[in-house]
Amino acid sequence: MKFKFLVSLILLGGSLSALAQGYKDGIEYYKVGQYDNAKELLLRNLNDASTNKSEAYYYLGCLDMKENKVADAKANFEKGQAADANNPYNLIGLGAVALKNGNAKEAEELFKSAQKLVKKNPKVEAAIARAYSETDPVAYAKQIEKATKNAKKYEDGTDPDIYILEGDMNAAEKKWGDAAGLYEMAFNFDPENIEAYVKYANTYYNVNPEMAINKLTEILAKKPNSALVQRELAEKYYKNEQWAKAAVQYGKYIENPNHFTQDRSRYAFLLFYGQKYDESLALSKELVATLPATDPQHFYMKRMAFYNLVALKNWNEAEVAAQDLFNSQLPAGVKYEAKDYTDYATVLKELGKTQEALAKYEKAVELNPDKVELLKEISDAYLDAEDYIKSADFFQKFVNSGKFVTNDLLVLSQRYSNVAATDTTGLHKDAAIQKALHYADTINSLVPNHPRILFQIARCKMLMDKENTDGNAVEAMNNLVACLDQDPANKTGRANDYIFAYRYNAVYFASMAGKIKKEDKKYKDNPEYNEFLAKMKESYEKWLEVDPANEGLRKYVESLNAADKK
Repeated sequence: MKFKFLVSLILLGGSLSALAQGYKDGIEYYKVGQYDNAKELLLRNLNDASTNKSEAYYYLGCLDMKENKVADAKANFEKGQAADANNPYNLIGLGAVALKNGNAKEAEELFKSAQKLVKKNPKVEAAIARAYSETDPVAYAKQIEKATKNAKKYEDGTDPDIYILEGDMNAAEKKWGDAAGLYEMAFNFDPENIEAYVKYANTYYNVNPEMAINKLTEILAKKPNSALVQRELAEKYYKNEQWAKAAVQYGKYIENPNHFTQDRSRYAFLLFYGQKYDESLALSKELVATLPATDPQHFYMKRMAFYNLVALKNWNEAEVAAQDLFNSQLPAGVKYEAKDYTDYATVLKELGKTQEALAKYEKAVELNPDKVELLKEISDAYLDAEDYIKSADFFQKFVNSGKFVTNDLLVLSQRYSNVAATDTTGLHKDAAIQKALHYADTINSLVPNHPRILFQIARCKMLMDKENTDGNAVEAMNNLVACLDQDPANKTGRANDYIFAYRYNAVYFASMAGKIKKEDKKYKDNPEYNEFLAKMKESYEKWLEVDPANEGLRKYVESLNAADKK
């Protein structure tokens, strides 16, 4: 009998290696405690020609026992026994049912019957020990000890199953180090034991993620067709935030016929965060089309499709997808997220629907007030809508949060100078200029002599002028030019900054000369007049140097030179 049973196992193993894992994947999921996944795969593959029904029914019975469905378990063990009377495990399953029903004597007889089918077999002894342990490890301590000793006595004590059981018992008592040591012993005895490797990796992951990942990589090389190992490795990469590796591994795993629908959803997510938007979009759309509307993944994949369309800047289709998403029935316990609203806002803004976009941005802030980066996005949206006061207000809130970088102070200064430059009521200009100048000076003290900052200071000073003759910004303009002159490349690279400074100075000096001319009949003899006139001319000429294509300016400079010759 023993020979016949072992031969059937060998033949079975050979057929499975040729036809991939089939129902065996369900068994592997059961052994590592993933019972829902185990049941799905066992039932999915139950009627396949390659499935050993006796073995499959045994594990379905074990799953029933986990759910305390004792009658269902008994029925499945009996089906397994009917499928193959030489399989000892269904007798062990029936023994477990007897234990559960308080019939220890009946259980003992059933266990003895199993032992007779396959004599001195360590796996059978380990299964008996597990049946006692899962019923009551204290009440049946002696029986567990006896079965354990037998398992270690047979076949030189090298069978991994009993060490895995002992590892599980230690894990149940949170003795993680002892458990890991026993799992390691198990896969040292059997270097292809998936259960031992996976349990070892799961035990060690929180202590040493890389070690856990390395062990899963090691067993995957030996068992490349195992859906469990493929998925566990992908999950560990995902949990460890190794997104690129997780995406690659998930891509391989979902080619396995024993993958789960939710794994394809996870893959769509990983493709998105790996910036493979076209692939993620295609998979998301496929899942939306095939999943029932009642499945929560149906909603999640609608969301993922929308995110991909935004990332691809397909604004029109993204708007349709957003409308569909927000008209969808939310799964139980699920709410719309801040990103749903911010992405929708981005779409609306790109389509020129700025006011609608602003409403979505503010909804996002309402949902997630701690996400201060949203304040920057709202500020930008108000900037696009030319509502400069609100744009400055929201950027100020962002800076007040303390989560800014140095450059954000320059942006805030620019937001306030926009207010000052566009205020037609006179109600906000002076205060806005002072705030703009304050933040520009602050960042200049942190990053001195930078042309962008000096440009902003000059702009703020210019906005203080009420008349062309005020000249509040002359010194700032000269400082800007001096800074720009330190790099000859700025003559072309930052020509507009030069033009800004020279134009201001030219207009100021011209206005001052004009004022003297108006007030002094002998202005030609007035030294100040001639000084202002010379500086005006110099400013126009320097302006022309960096703006040689400006024909109007060229003609004006030529007219000034012609006047000098007269």
